[in-house]
Amino acid sequence: MKYEKLAKEIIQSVGGKENIVALQHCMTRLRFTLKDESIADDARIEGIDGVLSLIKKAGQYQVVIGTHVHDVYLDICKLANISDTNDSSNNEKEGKKGIVRSIFGAIIGCIGPLIPILVGTGLGKCILLVISMMGWANAETSMTYYIFNFAFDAGFMFLPVFTAIAAAKHFKCNVFLAALLGCILVHPNWNSIVSAVDPKFIGQMFGALPVYGMPYTSSLIPSILIVFVMSRLEKSLNRVIPEVLKGMLTPLLVLLIMVPLSFVVLAPAMGLISIYTGKALLWSYNTFGMFGIAIVCIVYPWLVVGGMHAPLAIAGIQILSQSGFDPISRTLTLTANISQGTAALACGLKTKNKKFRSTCFSASLTAFLAGITEPCIYGVTLRLKKPMLAVMIGSFAGGLYAGFAGLKAFAFMTPSLINLPMWVGEGAPNNLKNALITMAISGVVSFIATWVIGFDDPVEEEKDTVKNIENHISQVESPVKGMTVPMSEVNDSMFSNGILGEGIAIKPTDGKIYAPVDGTVSATFETKHAIGIKSDDGLELLIHIGIDTVKLSGKPFKQFVEKDAQVKKGDLLIEFDVDEIENAGLDPTVMVVVTNSMDYLEVLPTKETSVSTNDVLLRVI
Repeated sequence: MKYEKLAKEIIQSVGGKENIVALQHCMTRLRFTLKDESIADDARIEGIDGVLSLIKKAGQYQVVIGTHVHDVYLDICKLANISDTNDSSNNEKEGKKGIVRSIFGAIIGCIGPLIPILVGTGLGKCILLVISMMGWANAETSMTYYIFNFAFDAGFMFLPVFTAIAAAKHFKCNVFLAALLGCILVHPNWNSIVSAVDPKFIGQMFGALPVYGMPYTSSLIPSILIVFVMSRLEKSLNRVIPEVLKGMLTPLLVLLIMVPLSFVVLAPAMGLISIYTGKALLWSYNTFGMFGIAIVCIVYPWLVVGGMHAPLAIAGIQILSQSGFDPISRTLTLTANISQGTAALACGLKTKNKKFRSTCFSASLTAFLAGITEPCIYGVTLRLKKPMLAVMIGSFAGGLYAGFAGLKAFAFMTPSLINLPMWVGEGAPNNLKNALITMAISGVVSFIATWVIGFDDPVEEEKDTVKNIENHISQVESPVKGMTVPMSEVNDSMFSNGILGEGIAIKPTDGKIYAPVDGTVSATFETKHAIGIKSDDGLELLIHIGIDTVKLSGKPFKQFVEKDAQVKKGDLLIEFDVDEIENAGLDPTVMVVVTNSMDYLEVLPTKETSVSTNDVLLRVI
């Protein structure tokens, strides 16, 4: 076995073959489902020679290997006696956990599509509040104000409908039936007979089933569970109903079953969970105050690293919809964002490595202006380890003041310098000032802590360590027609952080991938969503179509070449359906990466914003 040593180390580091529930792989990653992730040794995994990175995402333990991942996968399967891990019945425990994992994954997955609605309506409400406070207009004196006021309210009022649509895409069921069930939850006739937050008995269905009424506007969880159950019901009905009757009977039976099930069981149960989760967090906030917020602020930066911060965001949306403000989730994010940005700034000012200094400054600016901290985390603080301690200290100090001052967010947005209006709210005249003070405390303390604690400065690589390239310039043509996107803006840390190498991304306007160089096909994949090519002059390229498109199991793709095939520039490699990828709720962006970037001085992406298949995309020196 070619990668036997590497495979053995990985198996041991994830807790042994007994800890492996399932194993899959995409073009670059081994995707483990583990019985107990706490058994896995993360540090040991990341220290293995041949492992590029470790990513924990969507309930999977993802070990980034590179384009030879298939060979490593085969060796692990042999050593661990793993057969067909794609079979959902492969492990009883996996089957039992499937429903829970699916619901939790759907809850997290629904936040992304809803963010534009929440941000737009939240910021709009803030603007209207400022206009009203200045005495310029209000709902009674201005029709313009009145219309915009209920337009911005609609974002939260019809949240169950938007959530149902997002859940339908996640569970791959009829979007319009799901949206209808969401609409039923907020129908005016229902809202007219319920008023209290807690469920009250209001009657019976079919003369026997008790109905407990409560309002479901501004809720997330009920819609997700209802659509999850609907998706299973719809698939079951489609299996047993004759083809000629499906179009008529399936939607009718779905409604006949789901309406009573929703109002009698699912919606009241999940409504209670949503409401009392929000109440519990508010109780914790009111009980422990400044110390409760500060303590959570210490661990929050690590929750972000582990991707475990999403449930807090969900709770923040729920609290905001119930109370009109969020004193918890946005405060945690504010202190962490500012602390990450100032820690990266301190590292940039202190380092002697010119290339690393540039990384620090750009990451810091991104955190301050956009509230995006992944460049800081993966490029600076987590990479150097010690600055993460400074981030924790800065977050704690800022959280202590925020808890003392009772800081609240009045819109669900990513805290940053640009989004300061989120802290403006009625009845809280000092809230914006307190937000600025919280930012200042977090930033100053984090900066000083980083400077005092220090870090192991990355050694700047000498140019003579680079392989003999003799100023040779290789050109890579665009494999697809479309609009170019900087790799740093790709919504996948493996690419945006340059883990696999440097390159560029393309938003495709055509569904055809052509060979960008003369060379040999070095890697293919059974789902056909990616391909590796080694050029005749030594460039190792990875062309990856879309983000998480491995989930589509090859359906939108058609591959025209096999591994080890010789190709010339312009040869058709893969065809794919852009619309089908987008309809599945996935990003079709094509990433072109030079995976052996470290062998070269520079990988220079084109400055053109649009490219055709005969245009130069990359110049490699």
